[in-house]
Amino acid sequence: MNIIARVTSSGPQKPLGDVLRAPLGIDVWEVKPDHLIIRGTEAQLDRLASMGYRIEQLEDVERHLSTFDRAEATEQYHSAASLEEELRQLAEARPDIAEMIEIGRSIEGRPIVALRIGDRRGGVPKILFMGCHHAREWIAVEVPFLLAKELVERADEAPVAGWLTSGEVWVAPMVNPDGHEHSRTQERLWRKNRRRNHDGSFGVDPNRNYGYMWGILDVPTSSHVPSDETYVGPRAFSEPETQAIRDLVGCERFAGVITYHSYSQLILYPWGYTEKPVPDALHRGQMIEMAGQMQSLIQGVHGKVYVPQQSSELYPTAGDTTDWTYGTYGIPSFTIELRPRTFQEGGFILPPDQILPTWEENRPAAFQFIEQLLAAPVA
Repeated sequence: MNIIARVTSSGPQKPLGDVLRAPLGIDVWEVKPDHLIIRGTEAQLDRLASMGYRIEQLEDVERHLSTFDRAEATEQYHSAASLEEELRQLAEARPDIAEMIEIGRSIEGRPIVALRIGDRRGGVPKILFMGCHHAREWIAVEVPFLLAKELVERADEAPVAGWLTSGEVWVAPMVNPDGHEHSRTQERLWRKNRRRNHDGSFGVDPNRNYGYMWGILDVPTSSHVPSDETYVGPRAFSEPETQAIRDLVGCERFAGVITYHSYSQLILYPWGYTEKPVPDALHRGQMIEMAGQMQSLIQGVHGKVYVPQQSSELYPTAGDTTDWTYGTYGIPSFTIELRPRTFQEGGFILPPDQILPTWEENRPAAFQFIEQLLAAPVA
């Protein structure tokens, strides 16, 4: 049986950070200063307890699913097919400024699509928004989709018209369509893609498969065990999903990147692979300042607090998207962990009545990001 549990330290000799480095195969949901929320089996929880940690079983996973995973909720989120169709409709409605582009194909052959929005003049700055590297994070599809929809529908209004004249905005709302479909039809909490691994397990974590510092860690949050939730893959860029993003970024050389995830309400910036800060003081200062601006803009809408921090302050990761886009290209890069803040509020299963509020609070931060980088691209 899978159980959601709270893990706390029994004393200074048992720091919580050690749990994030122990090869236990647990699924880490929340990292707080005084506790962790994890999903694990009884055997895994017993092992943690034997290591000296306090374990409080909060809820079995099936009960959690029965509370939040409702059929009527599923219908209000996009499938891979419905997303592609709505992006196509946006492009067809405004072919002068919008184009749907297939940037790659998934393991199971599904299109990975992006909407390019702008006047298509050469030499202009470009920004990339992405969503749904992780299958179960459905709200991470909806926020970038609603961004694309608003940009197209308001393309003739200020300030959007000015942005689309001075640059391009690319939106790829579903990087992992196979995993997302599997989470809709088979396993709601599925995280990875649908690669069949050599040991018979399935899935590589796309957000551990990028090439910068790939594979240098072997911890529960960046694992070399194929059955683990955060399996990094057999090699960097082994997956067609990450290859699609690699090729797109390499071709377009974006001035800024935001990738949406859920949950925890965080604004993360590089590095994830090390606790050391970005060495370039100018770049580091720019990203910290931009993250602070995003926090203020988001909080000003509905009062929700999104905490800005370096990615490794959450937990260590190697081969993630923003370490790669910044580490390889120097692009100002952010991971925004969307609503909710805790698993008690739904965790990965955000009630659909929160889709629009989540977009509303993230709109001004996305717009400010566009304004800053299209008006005055970061060198």
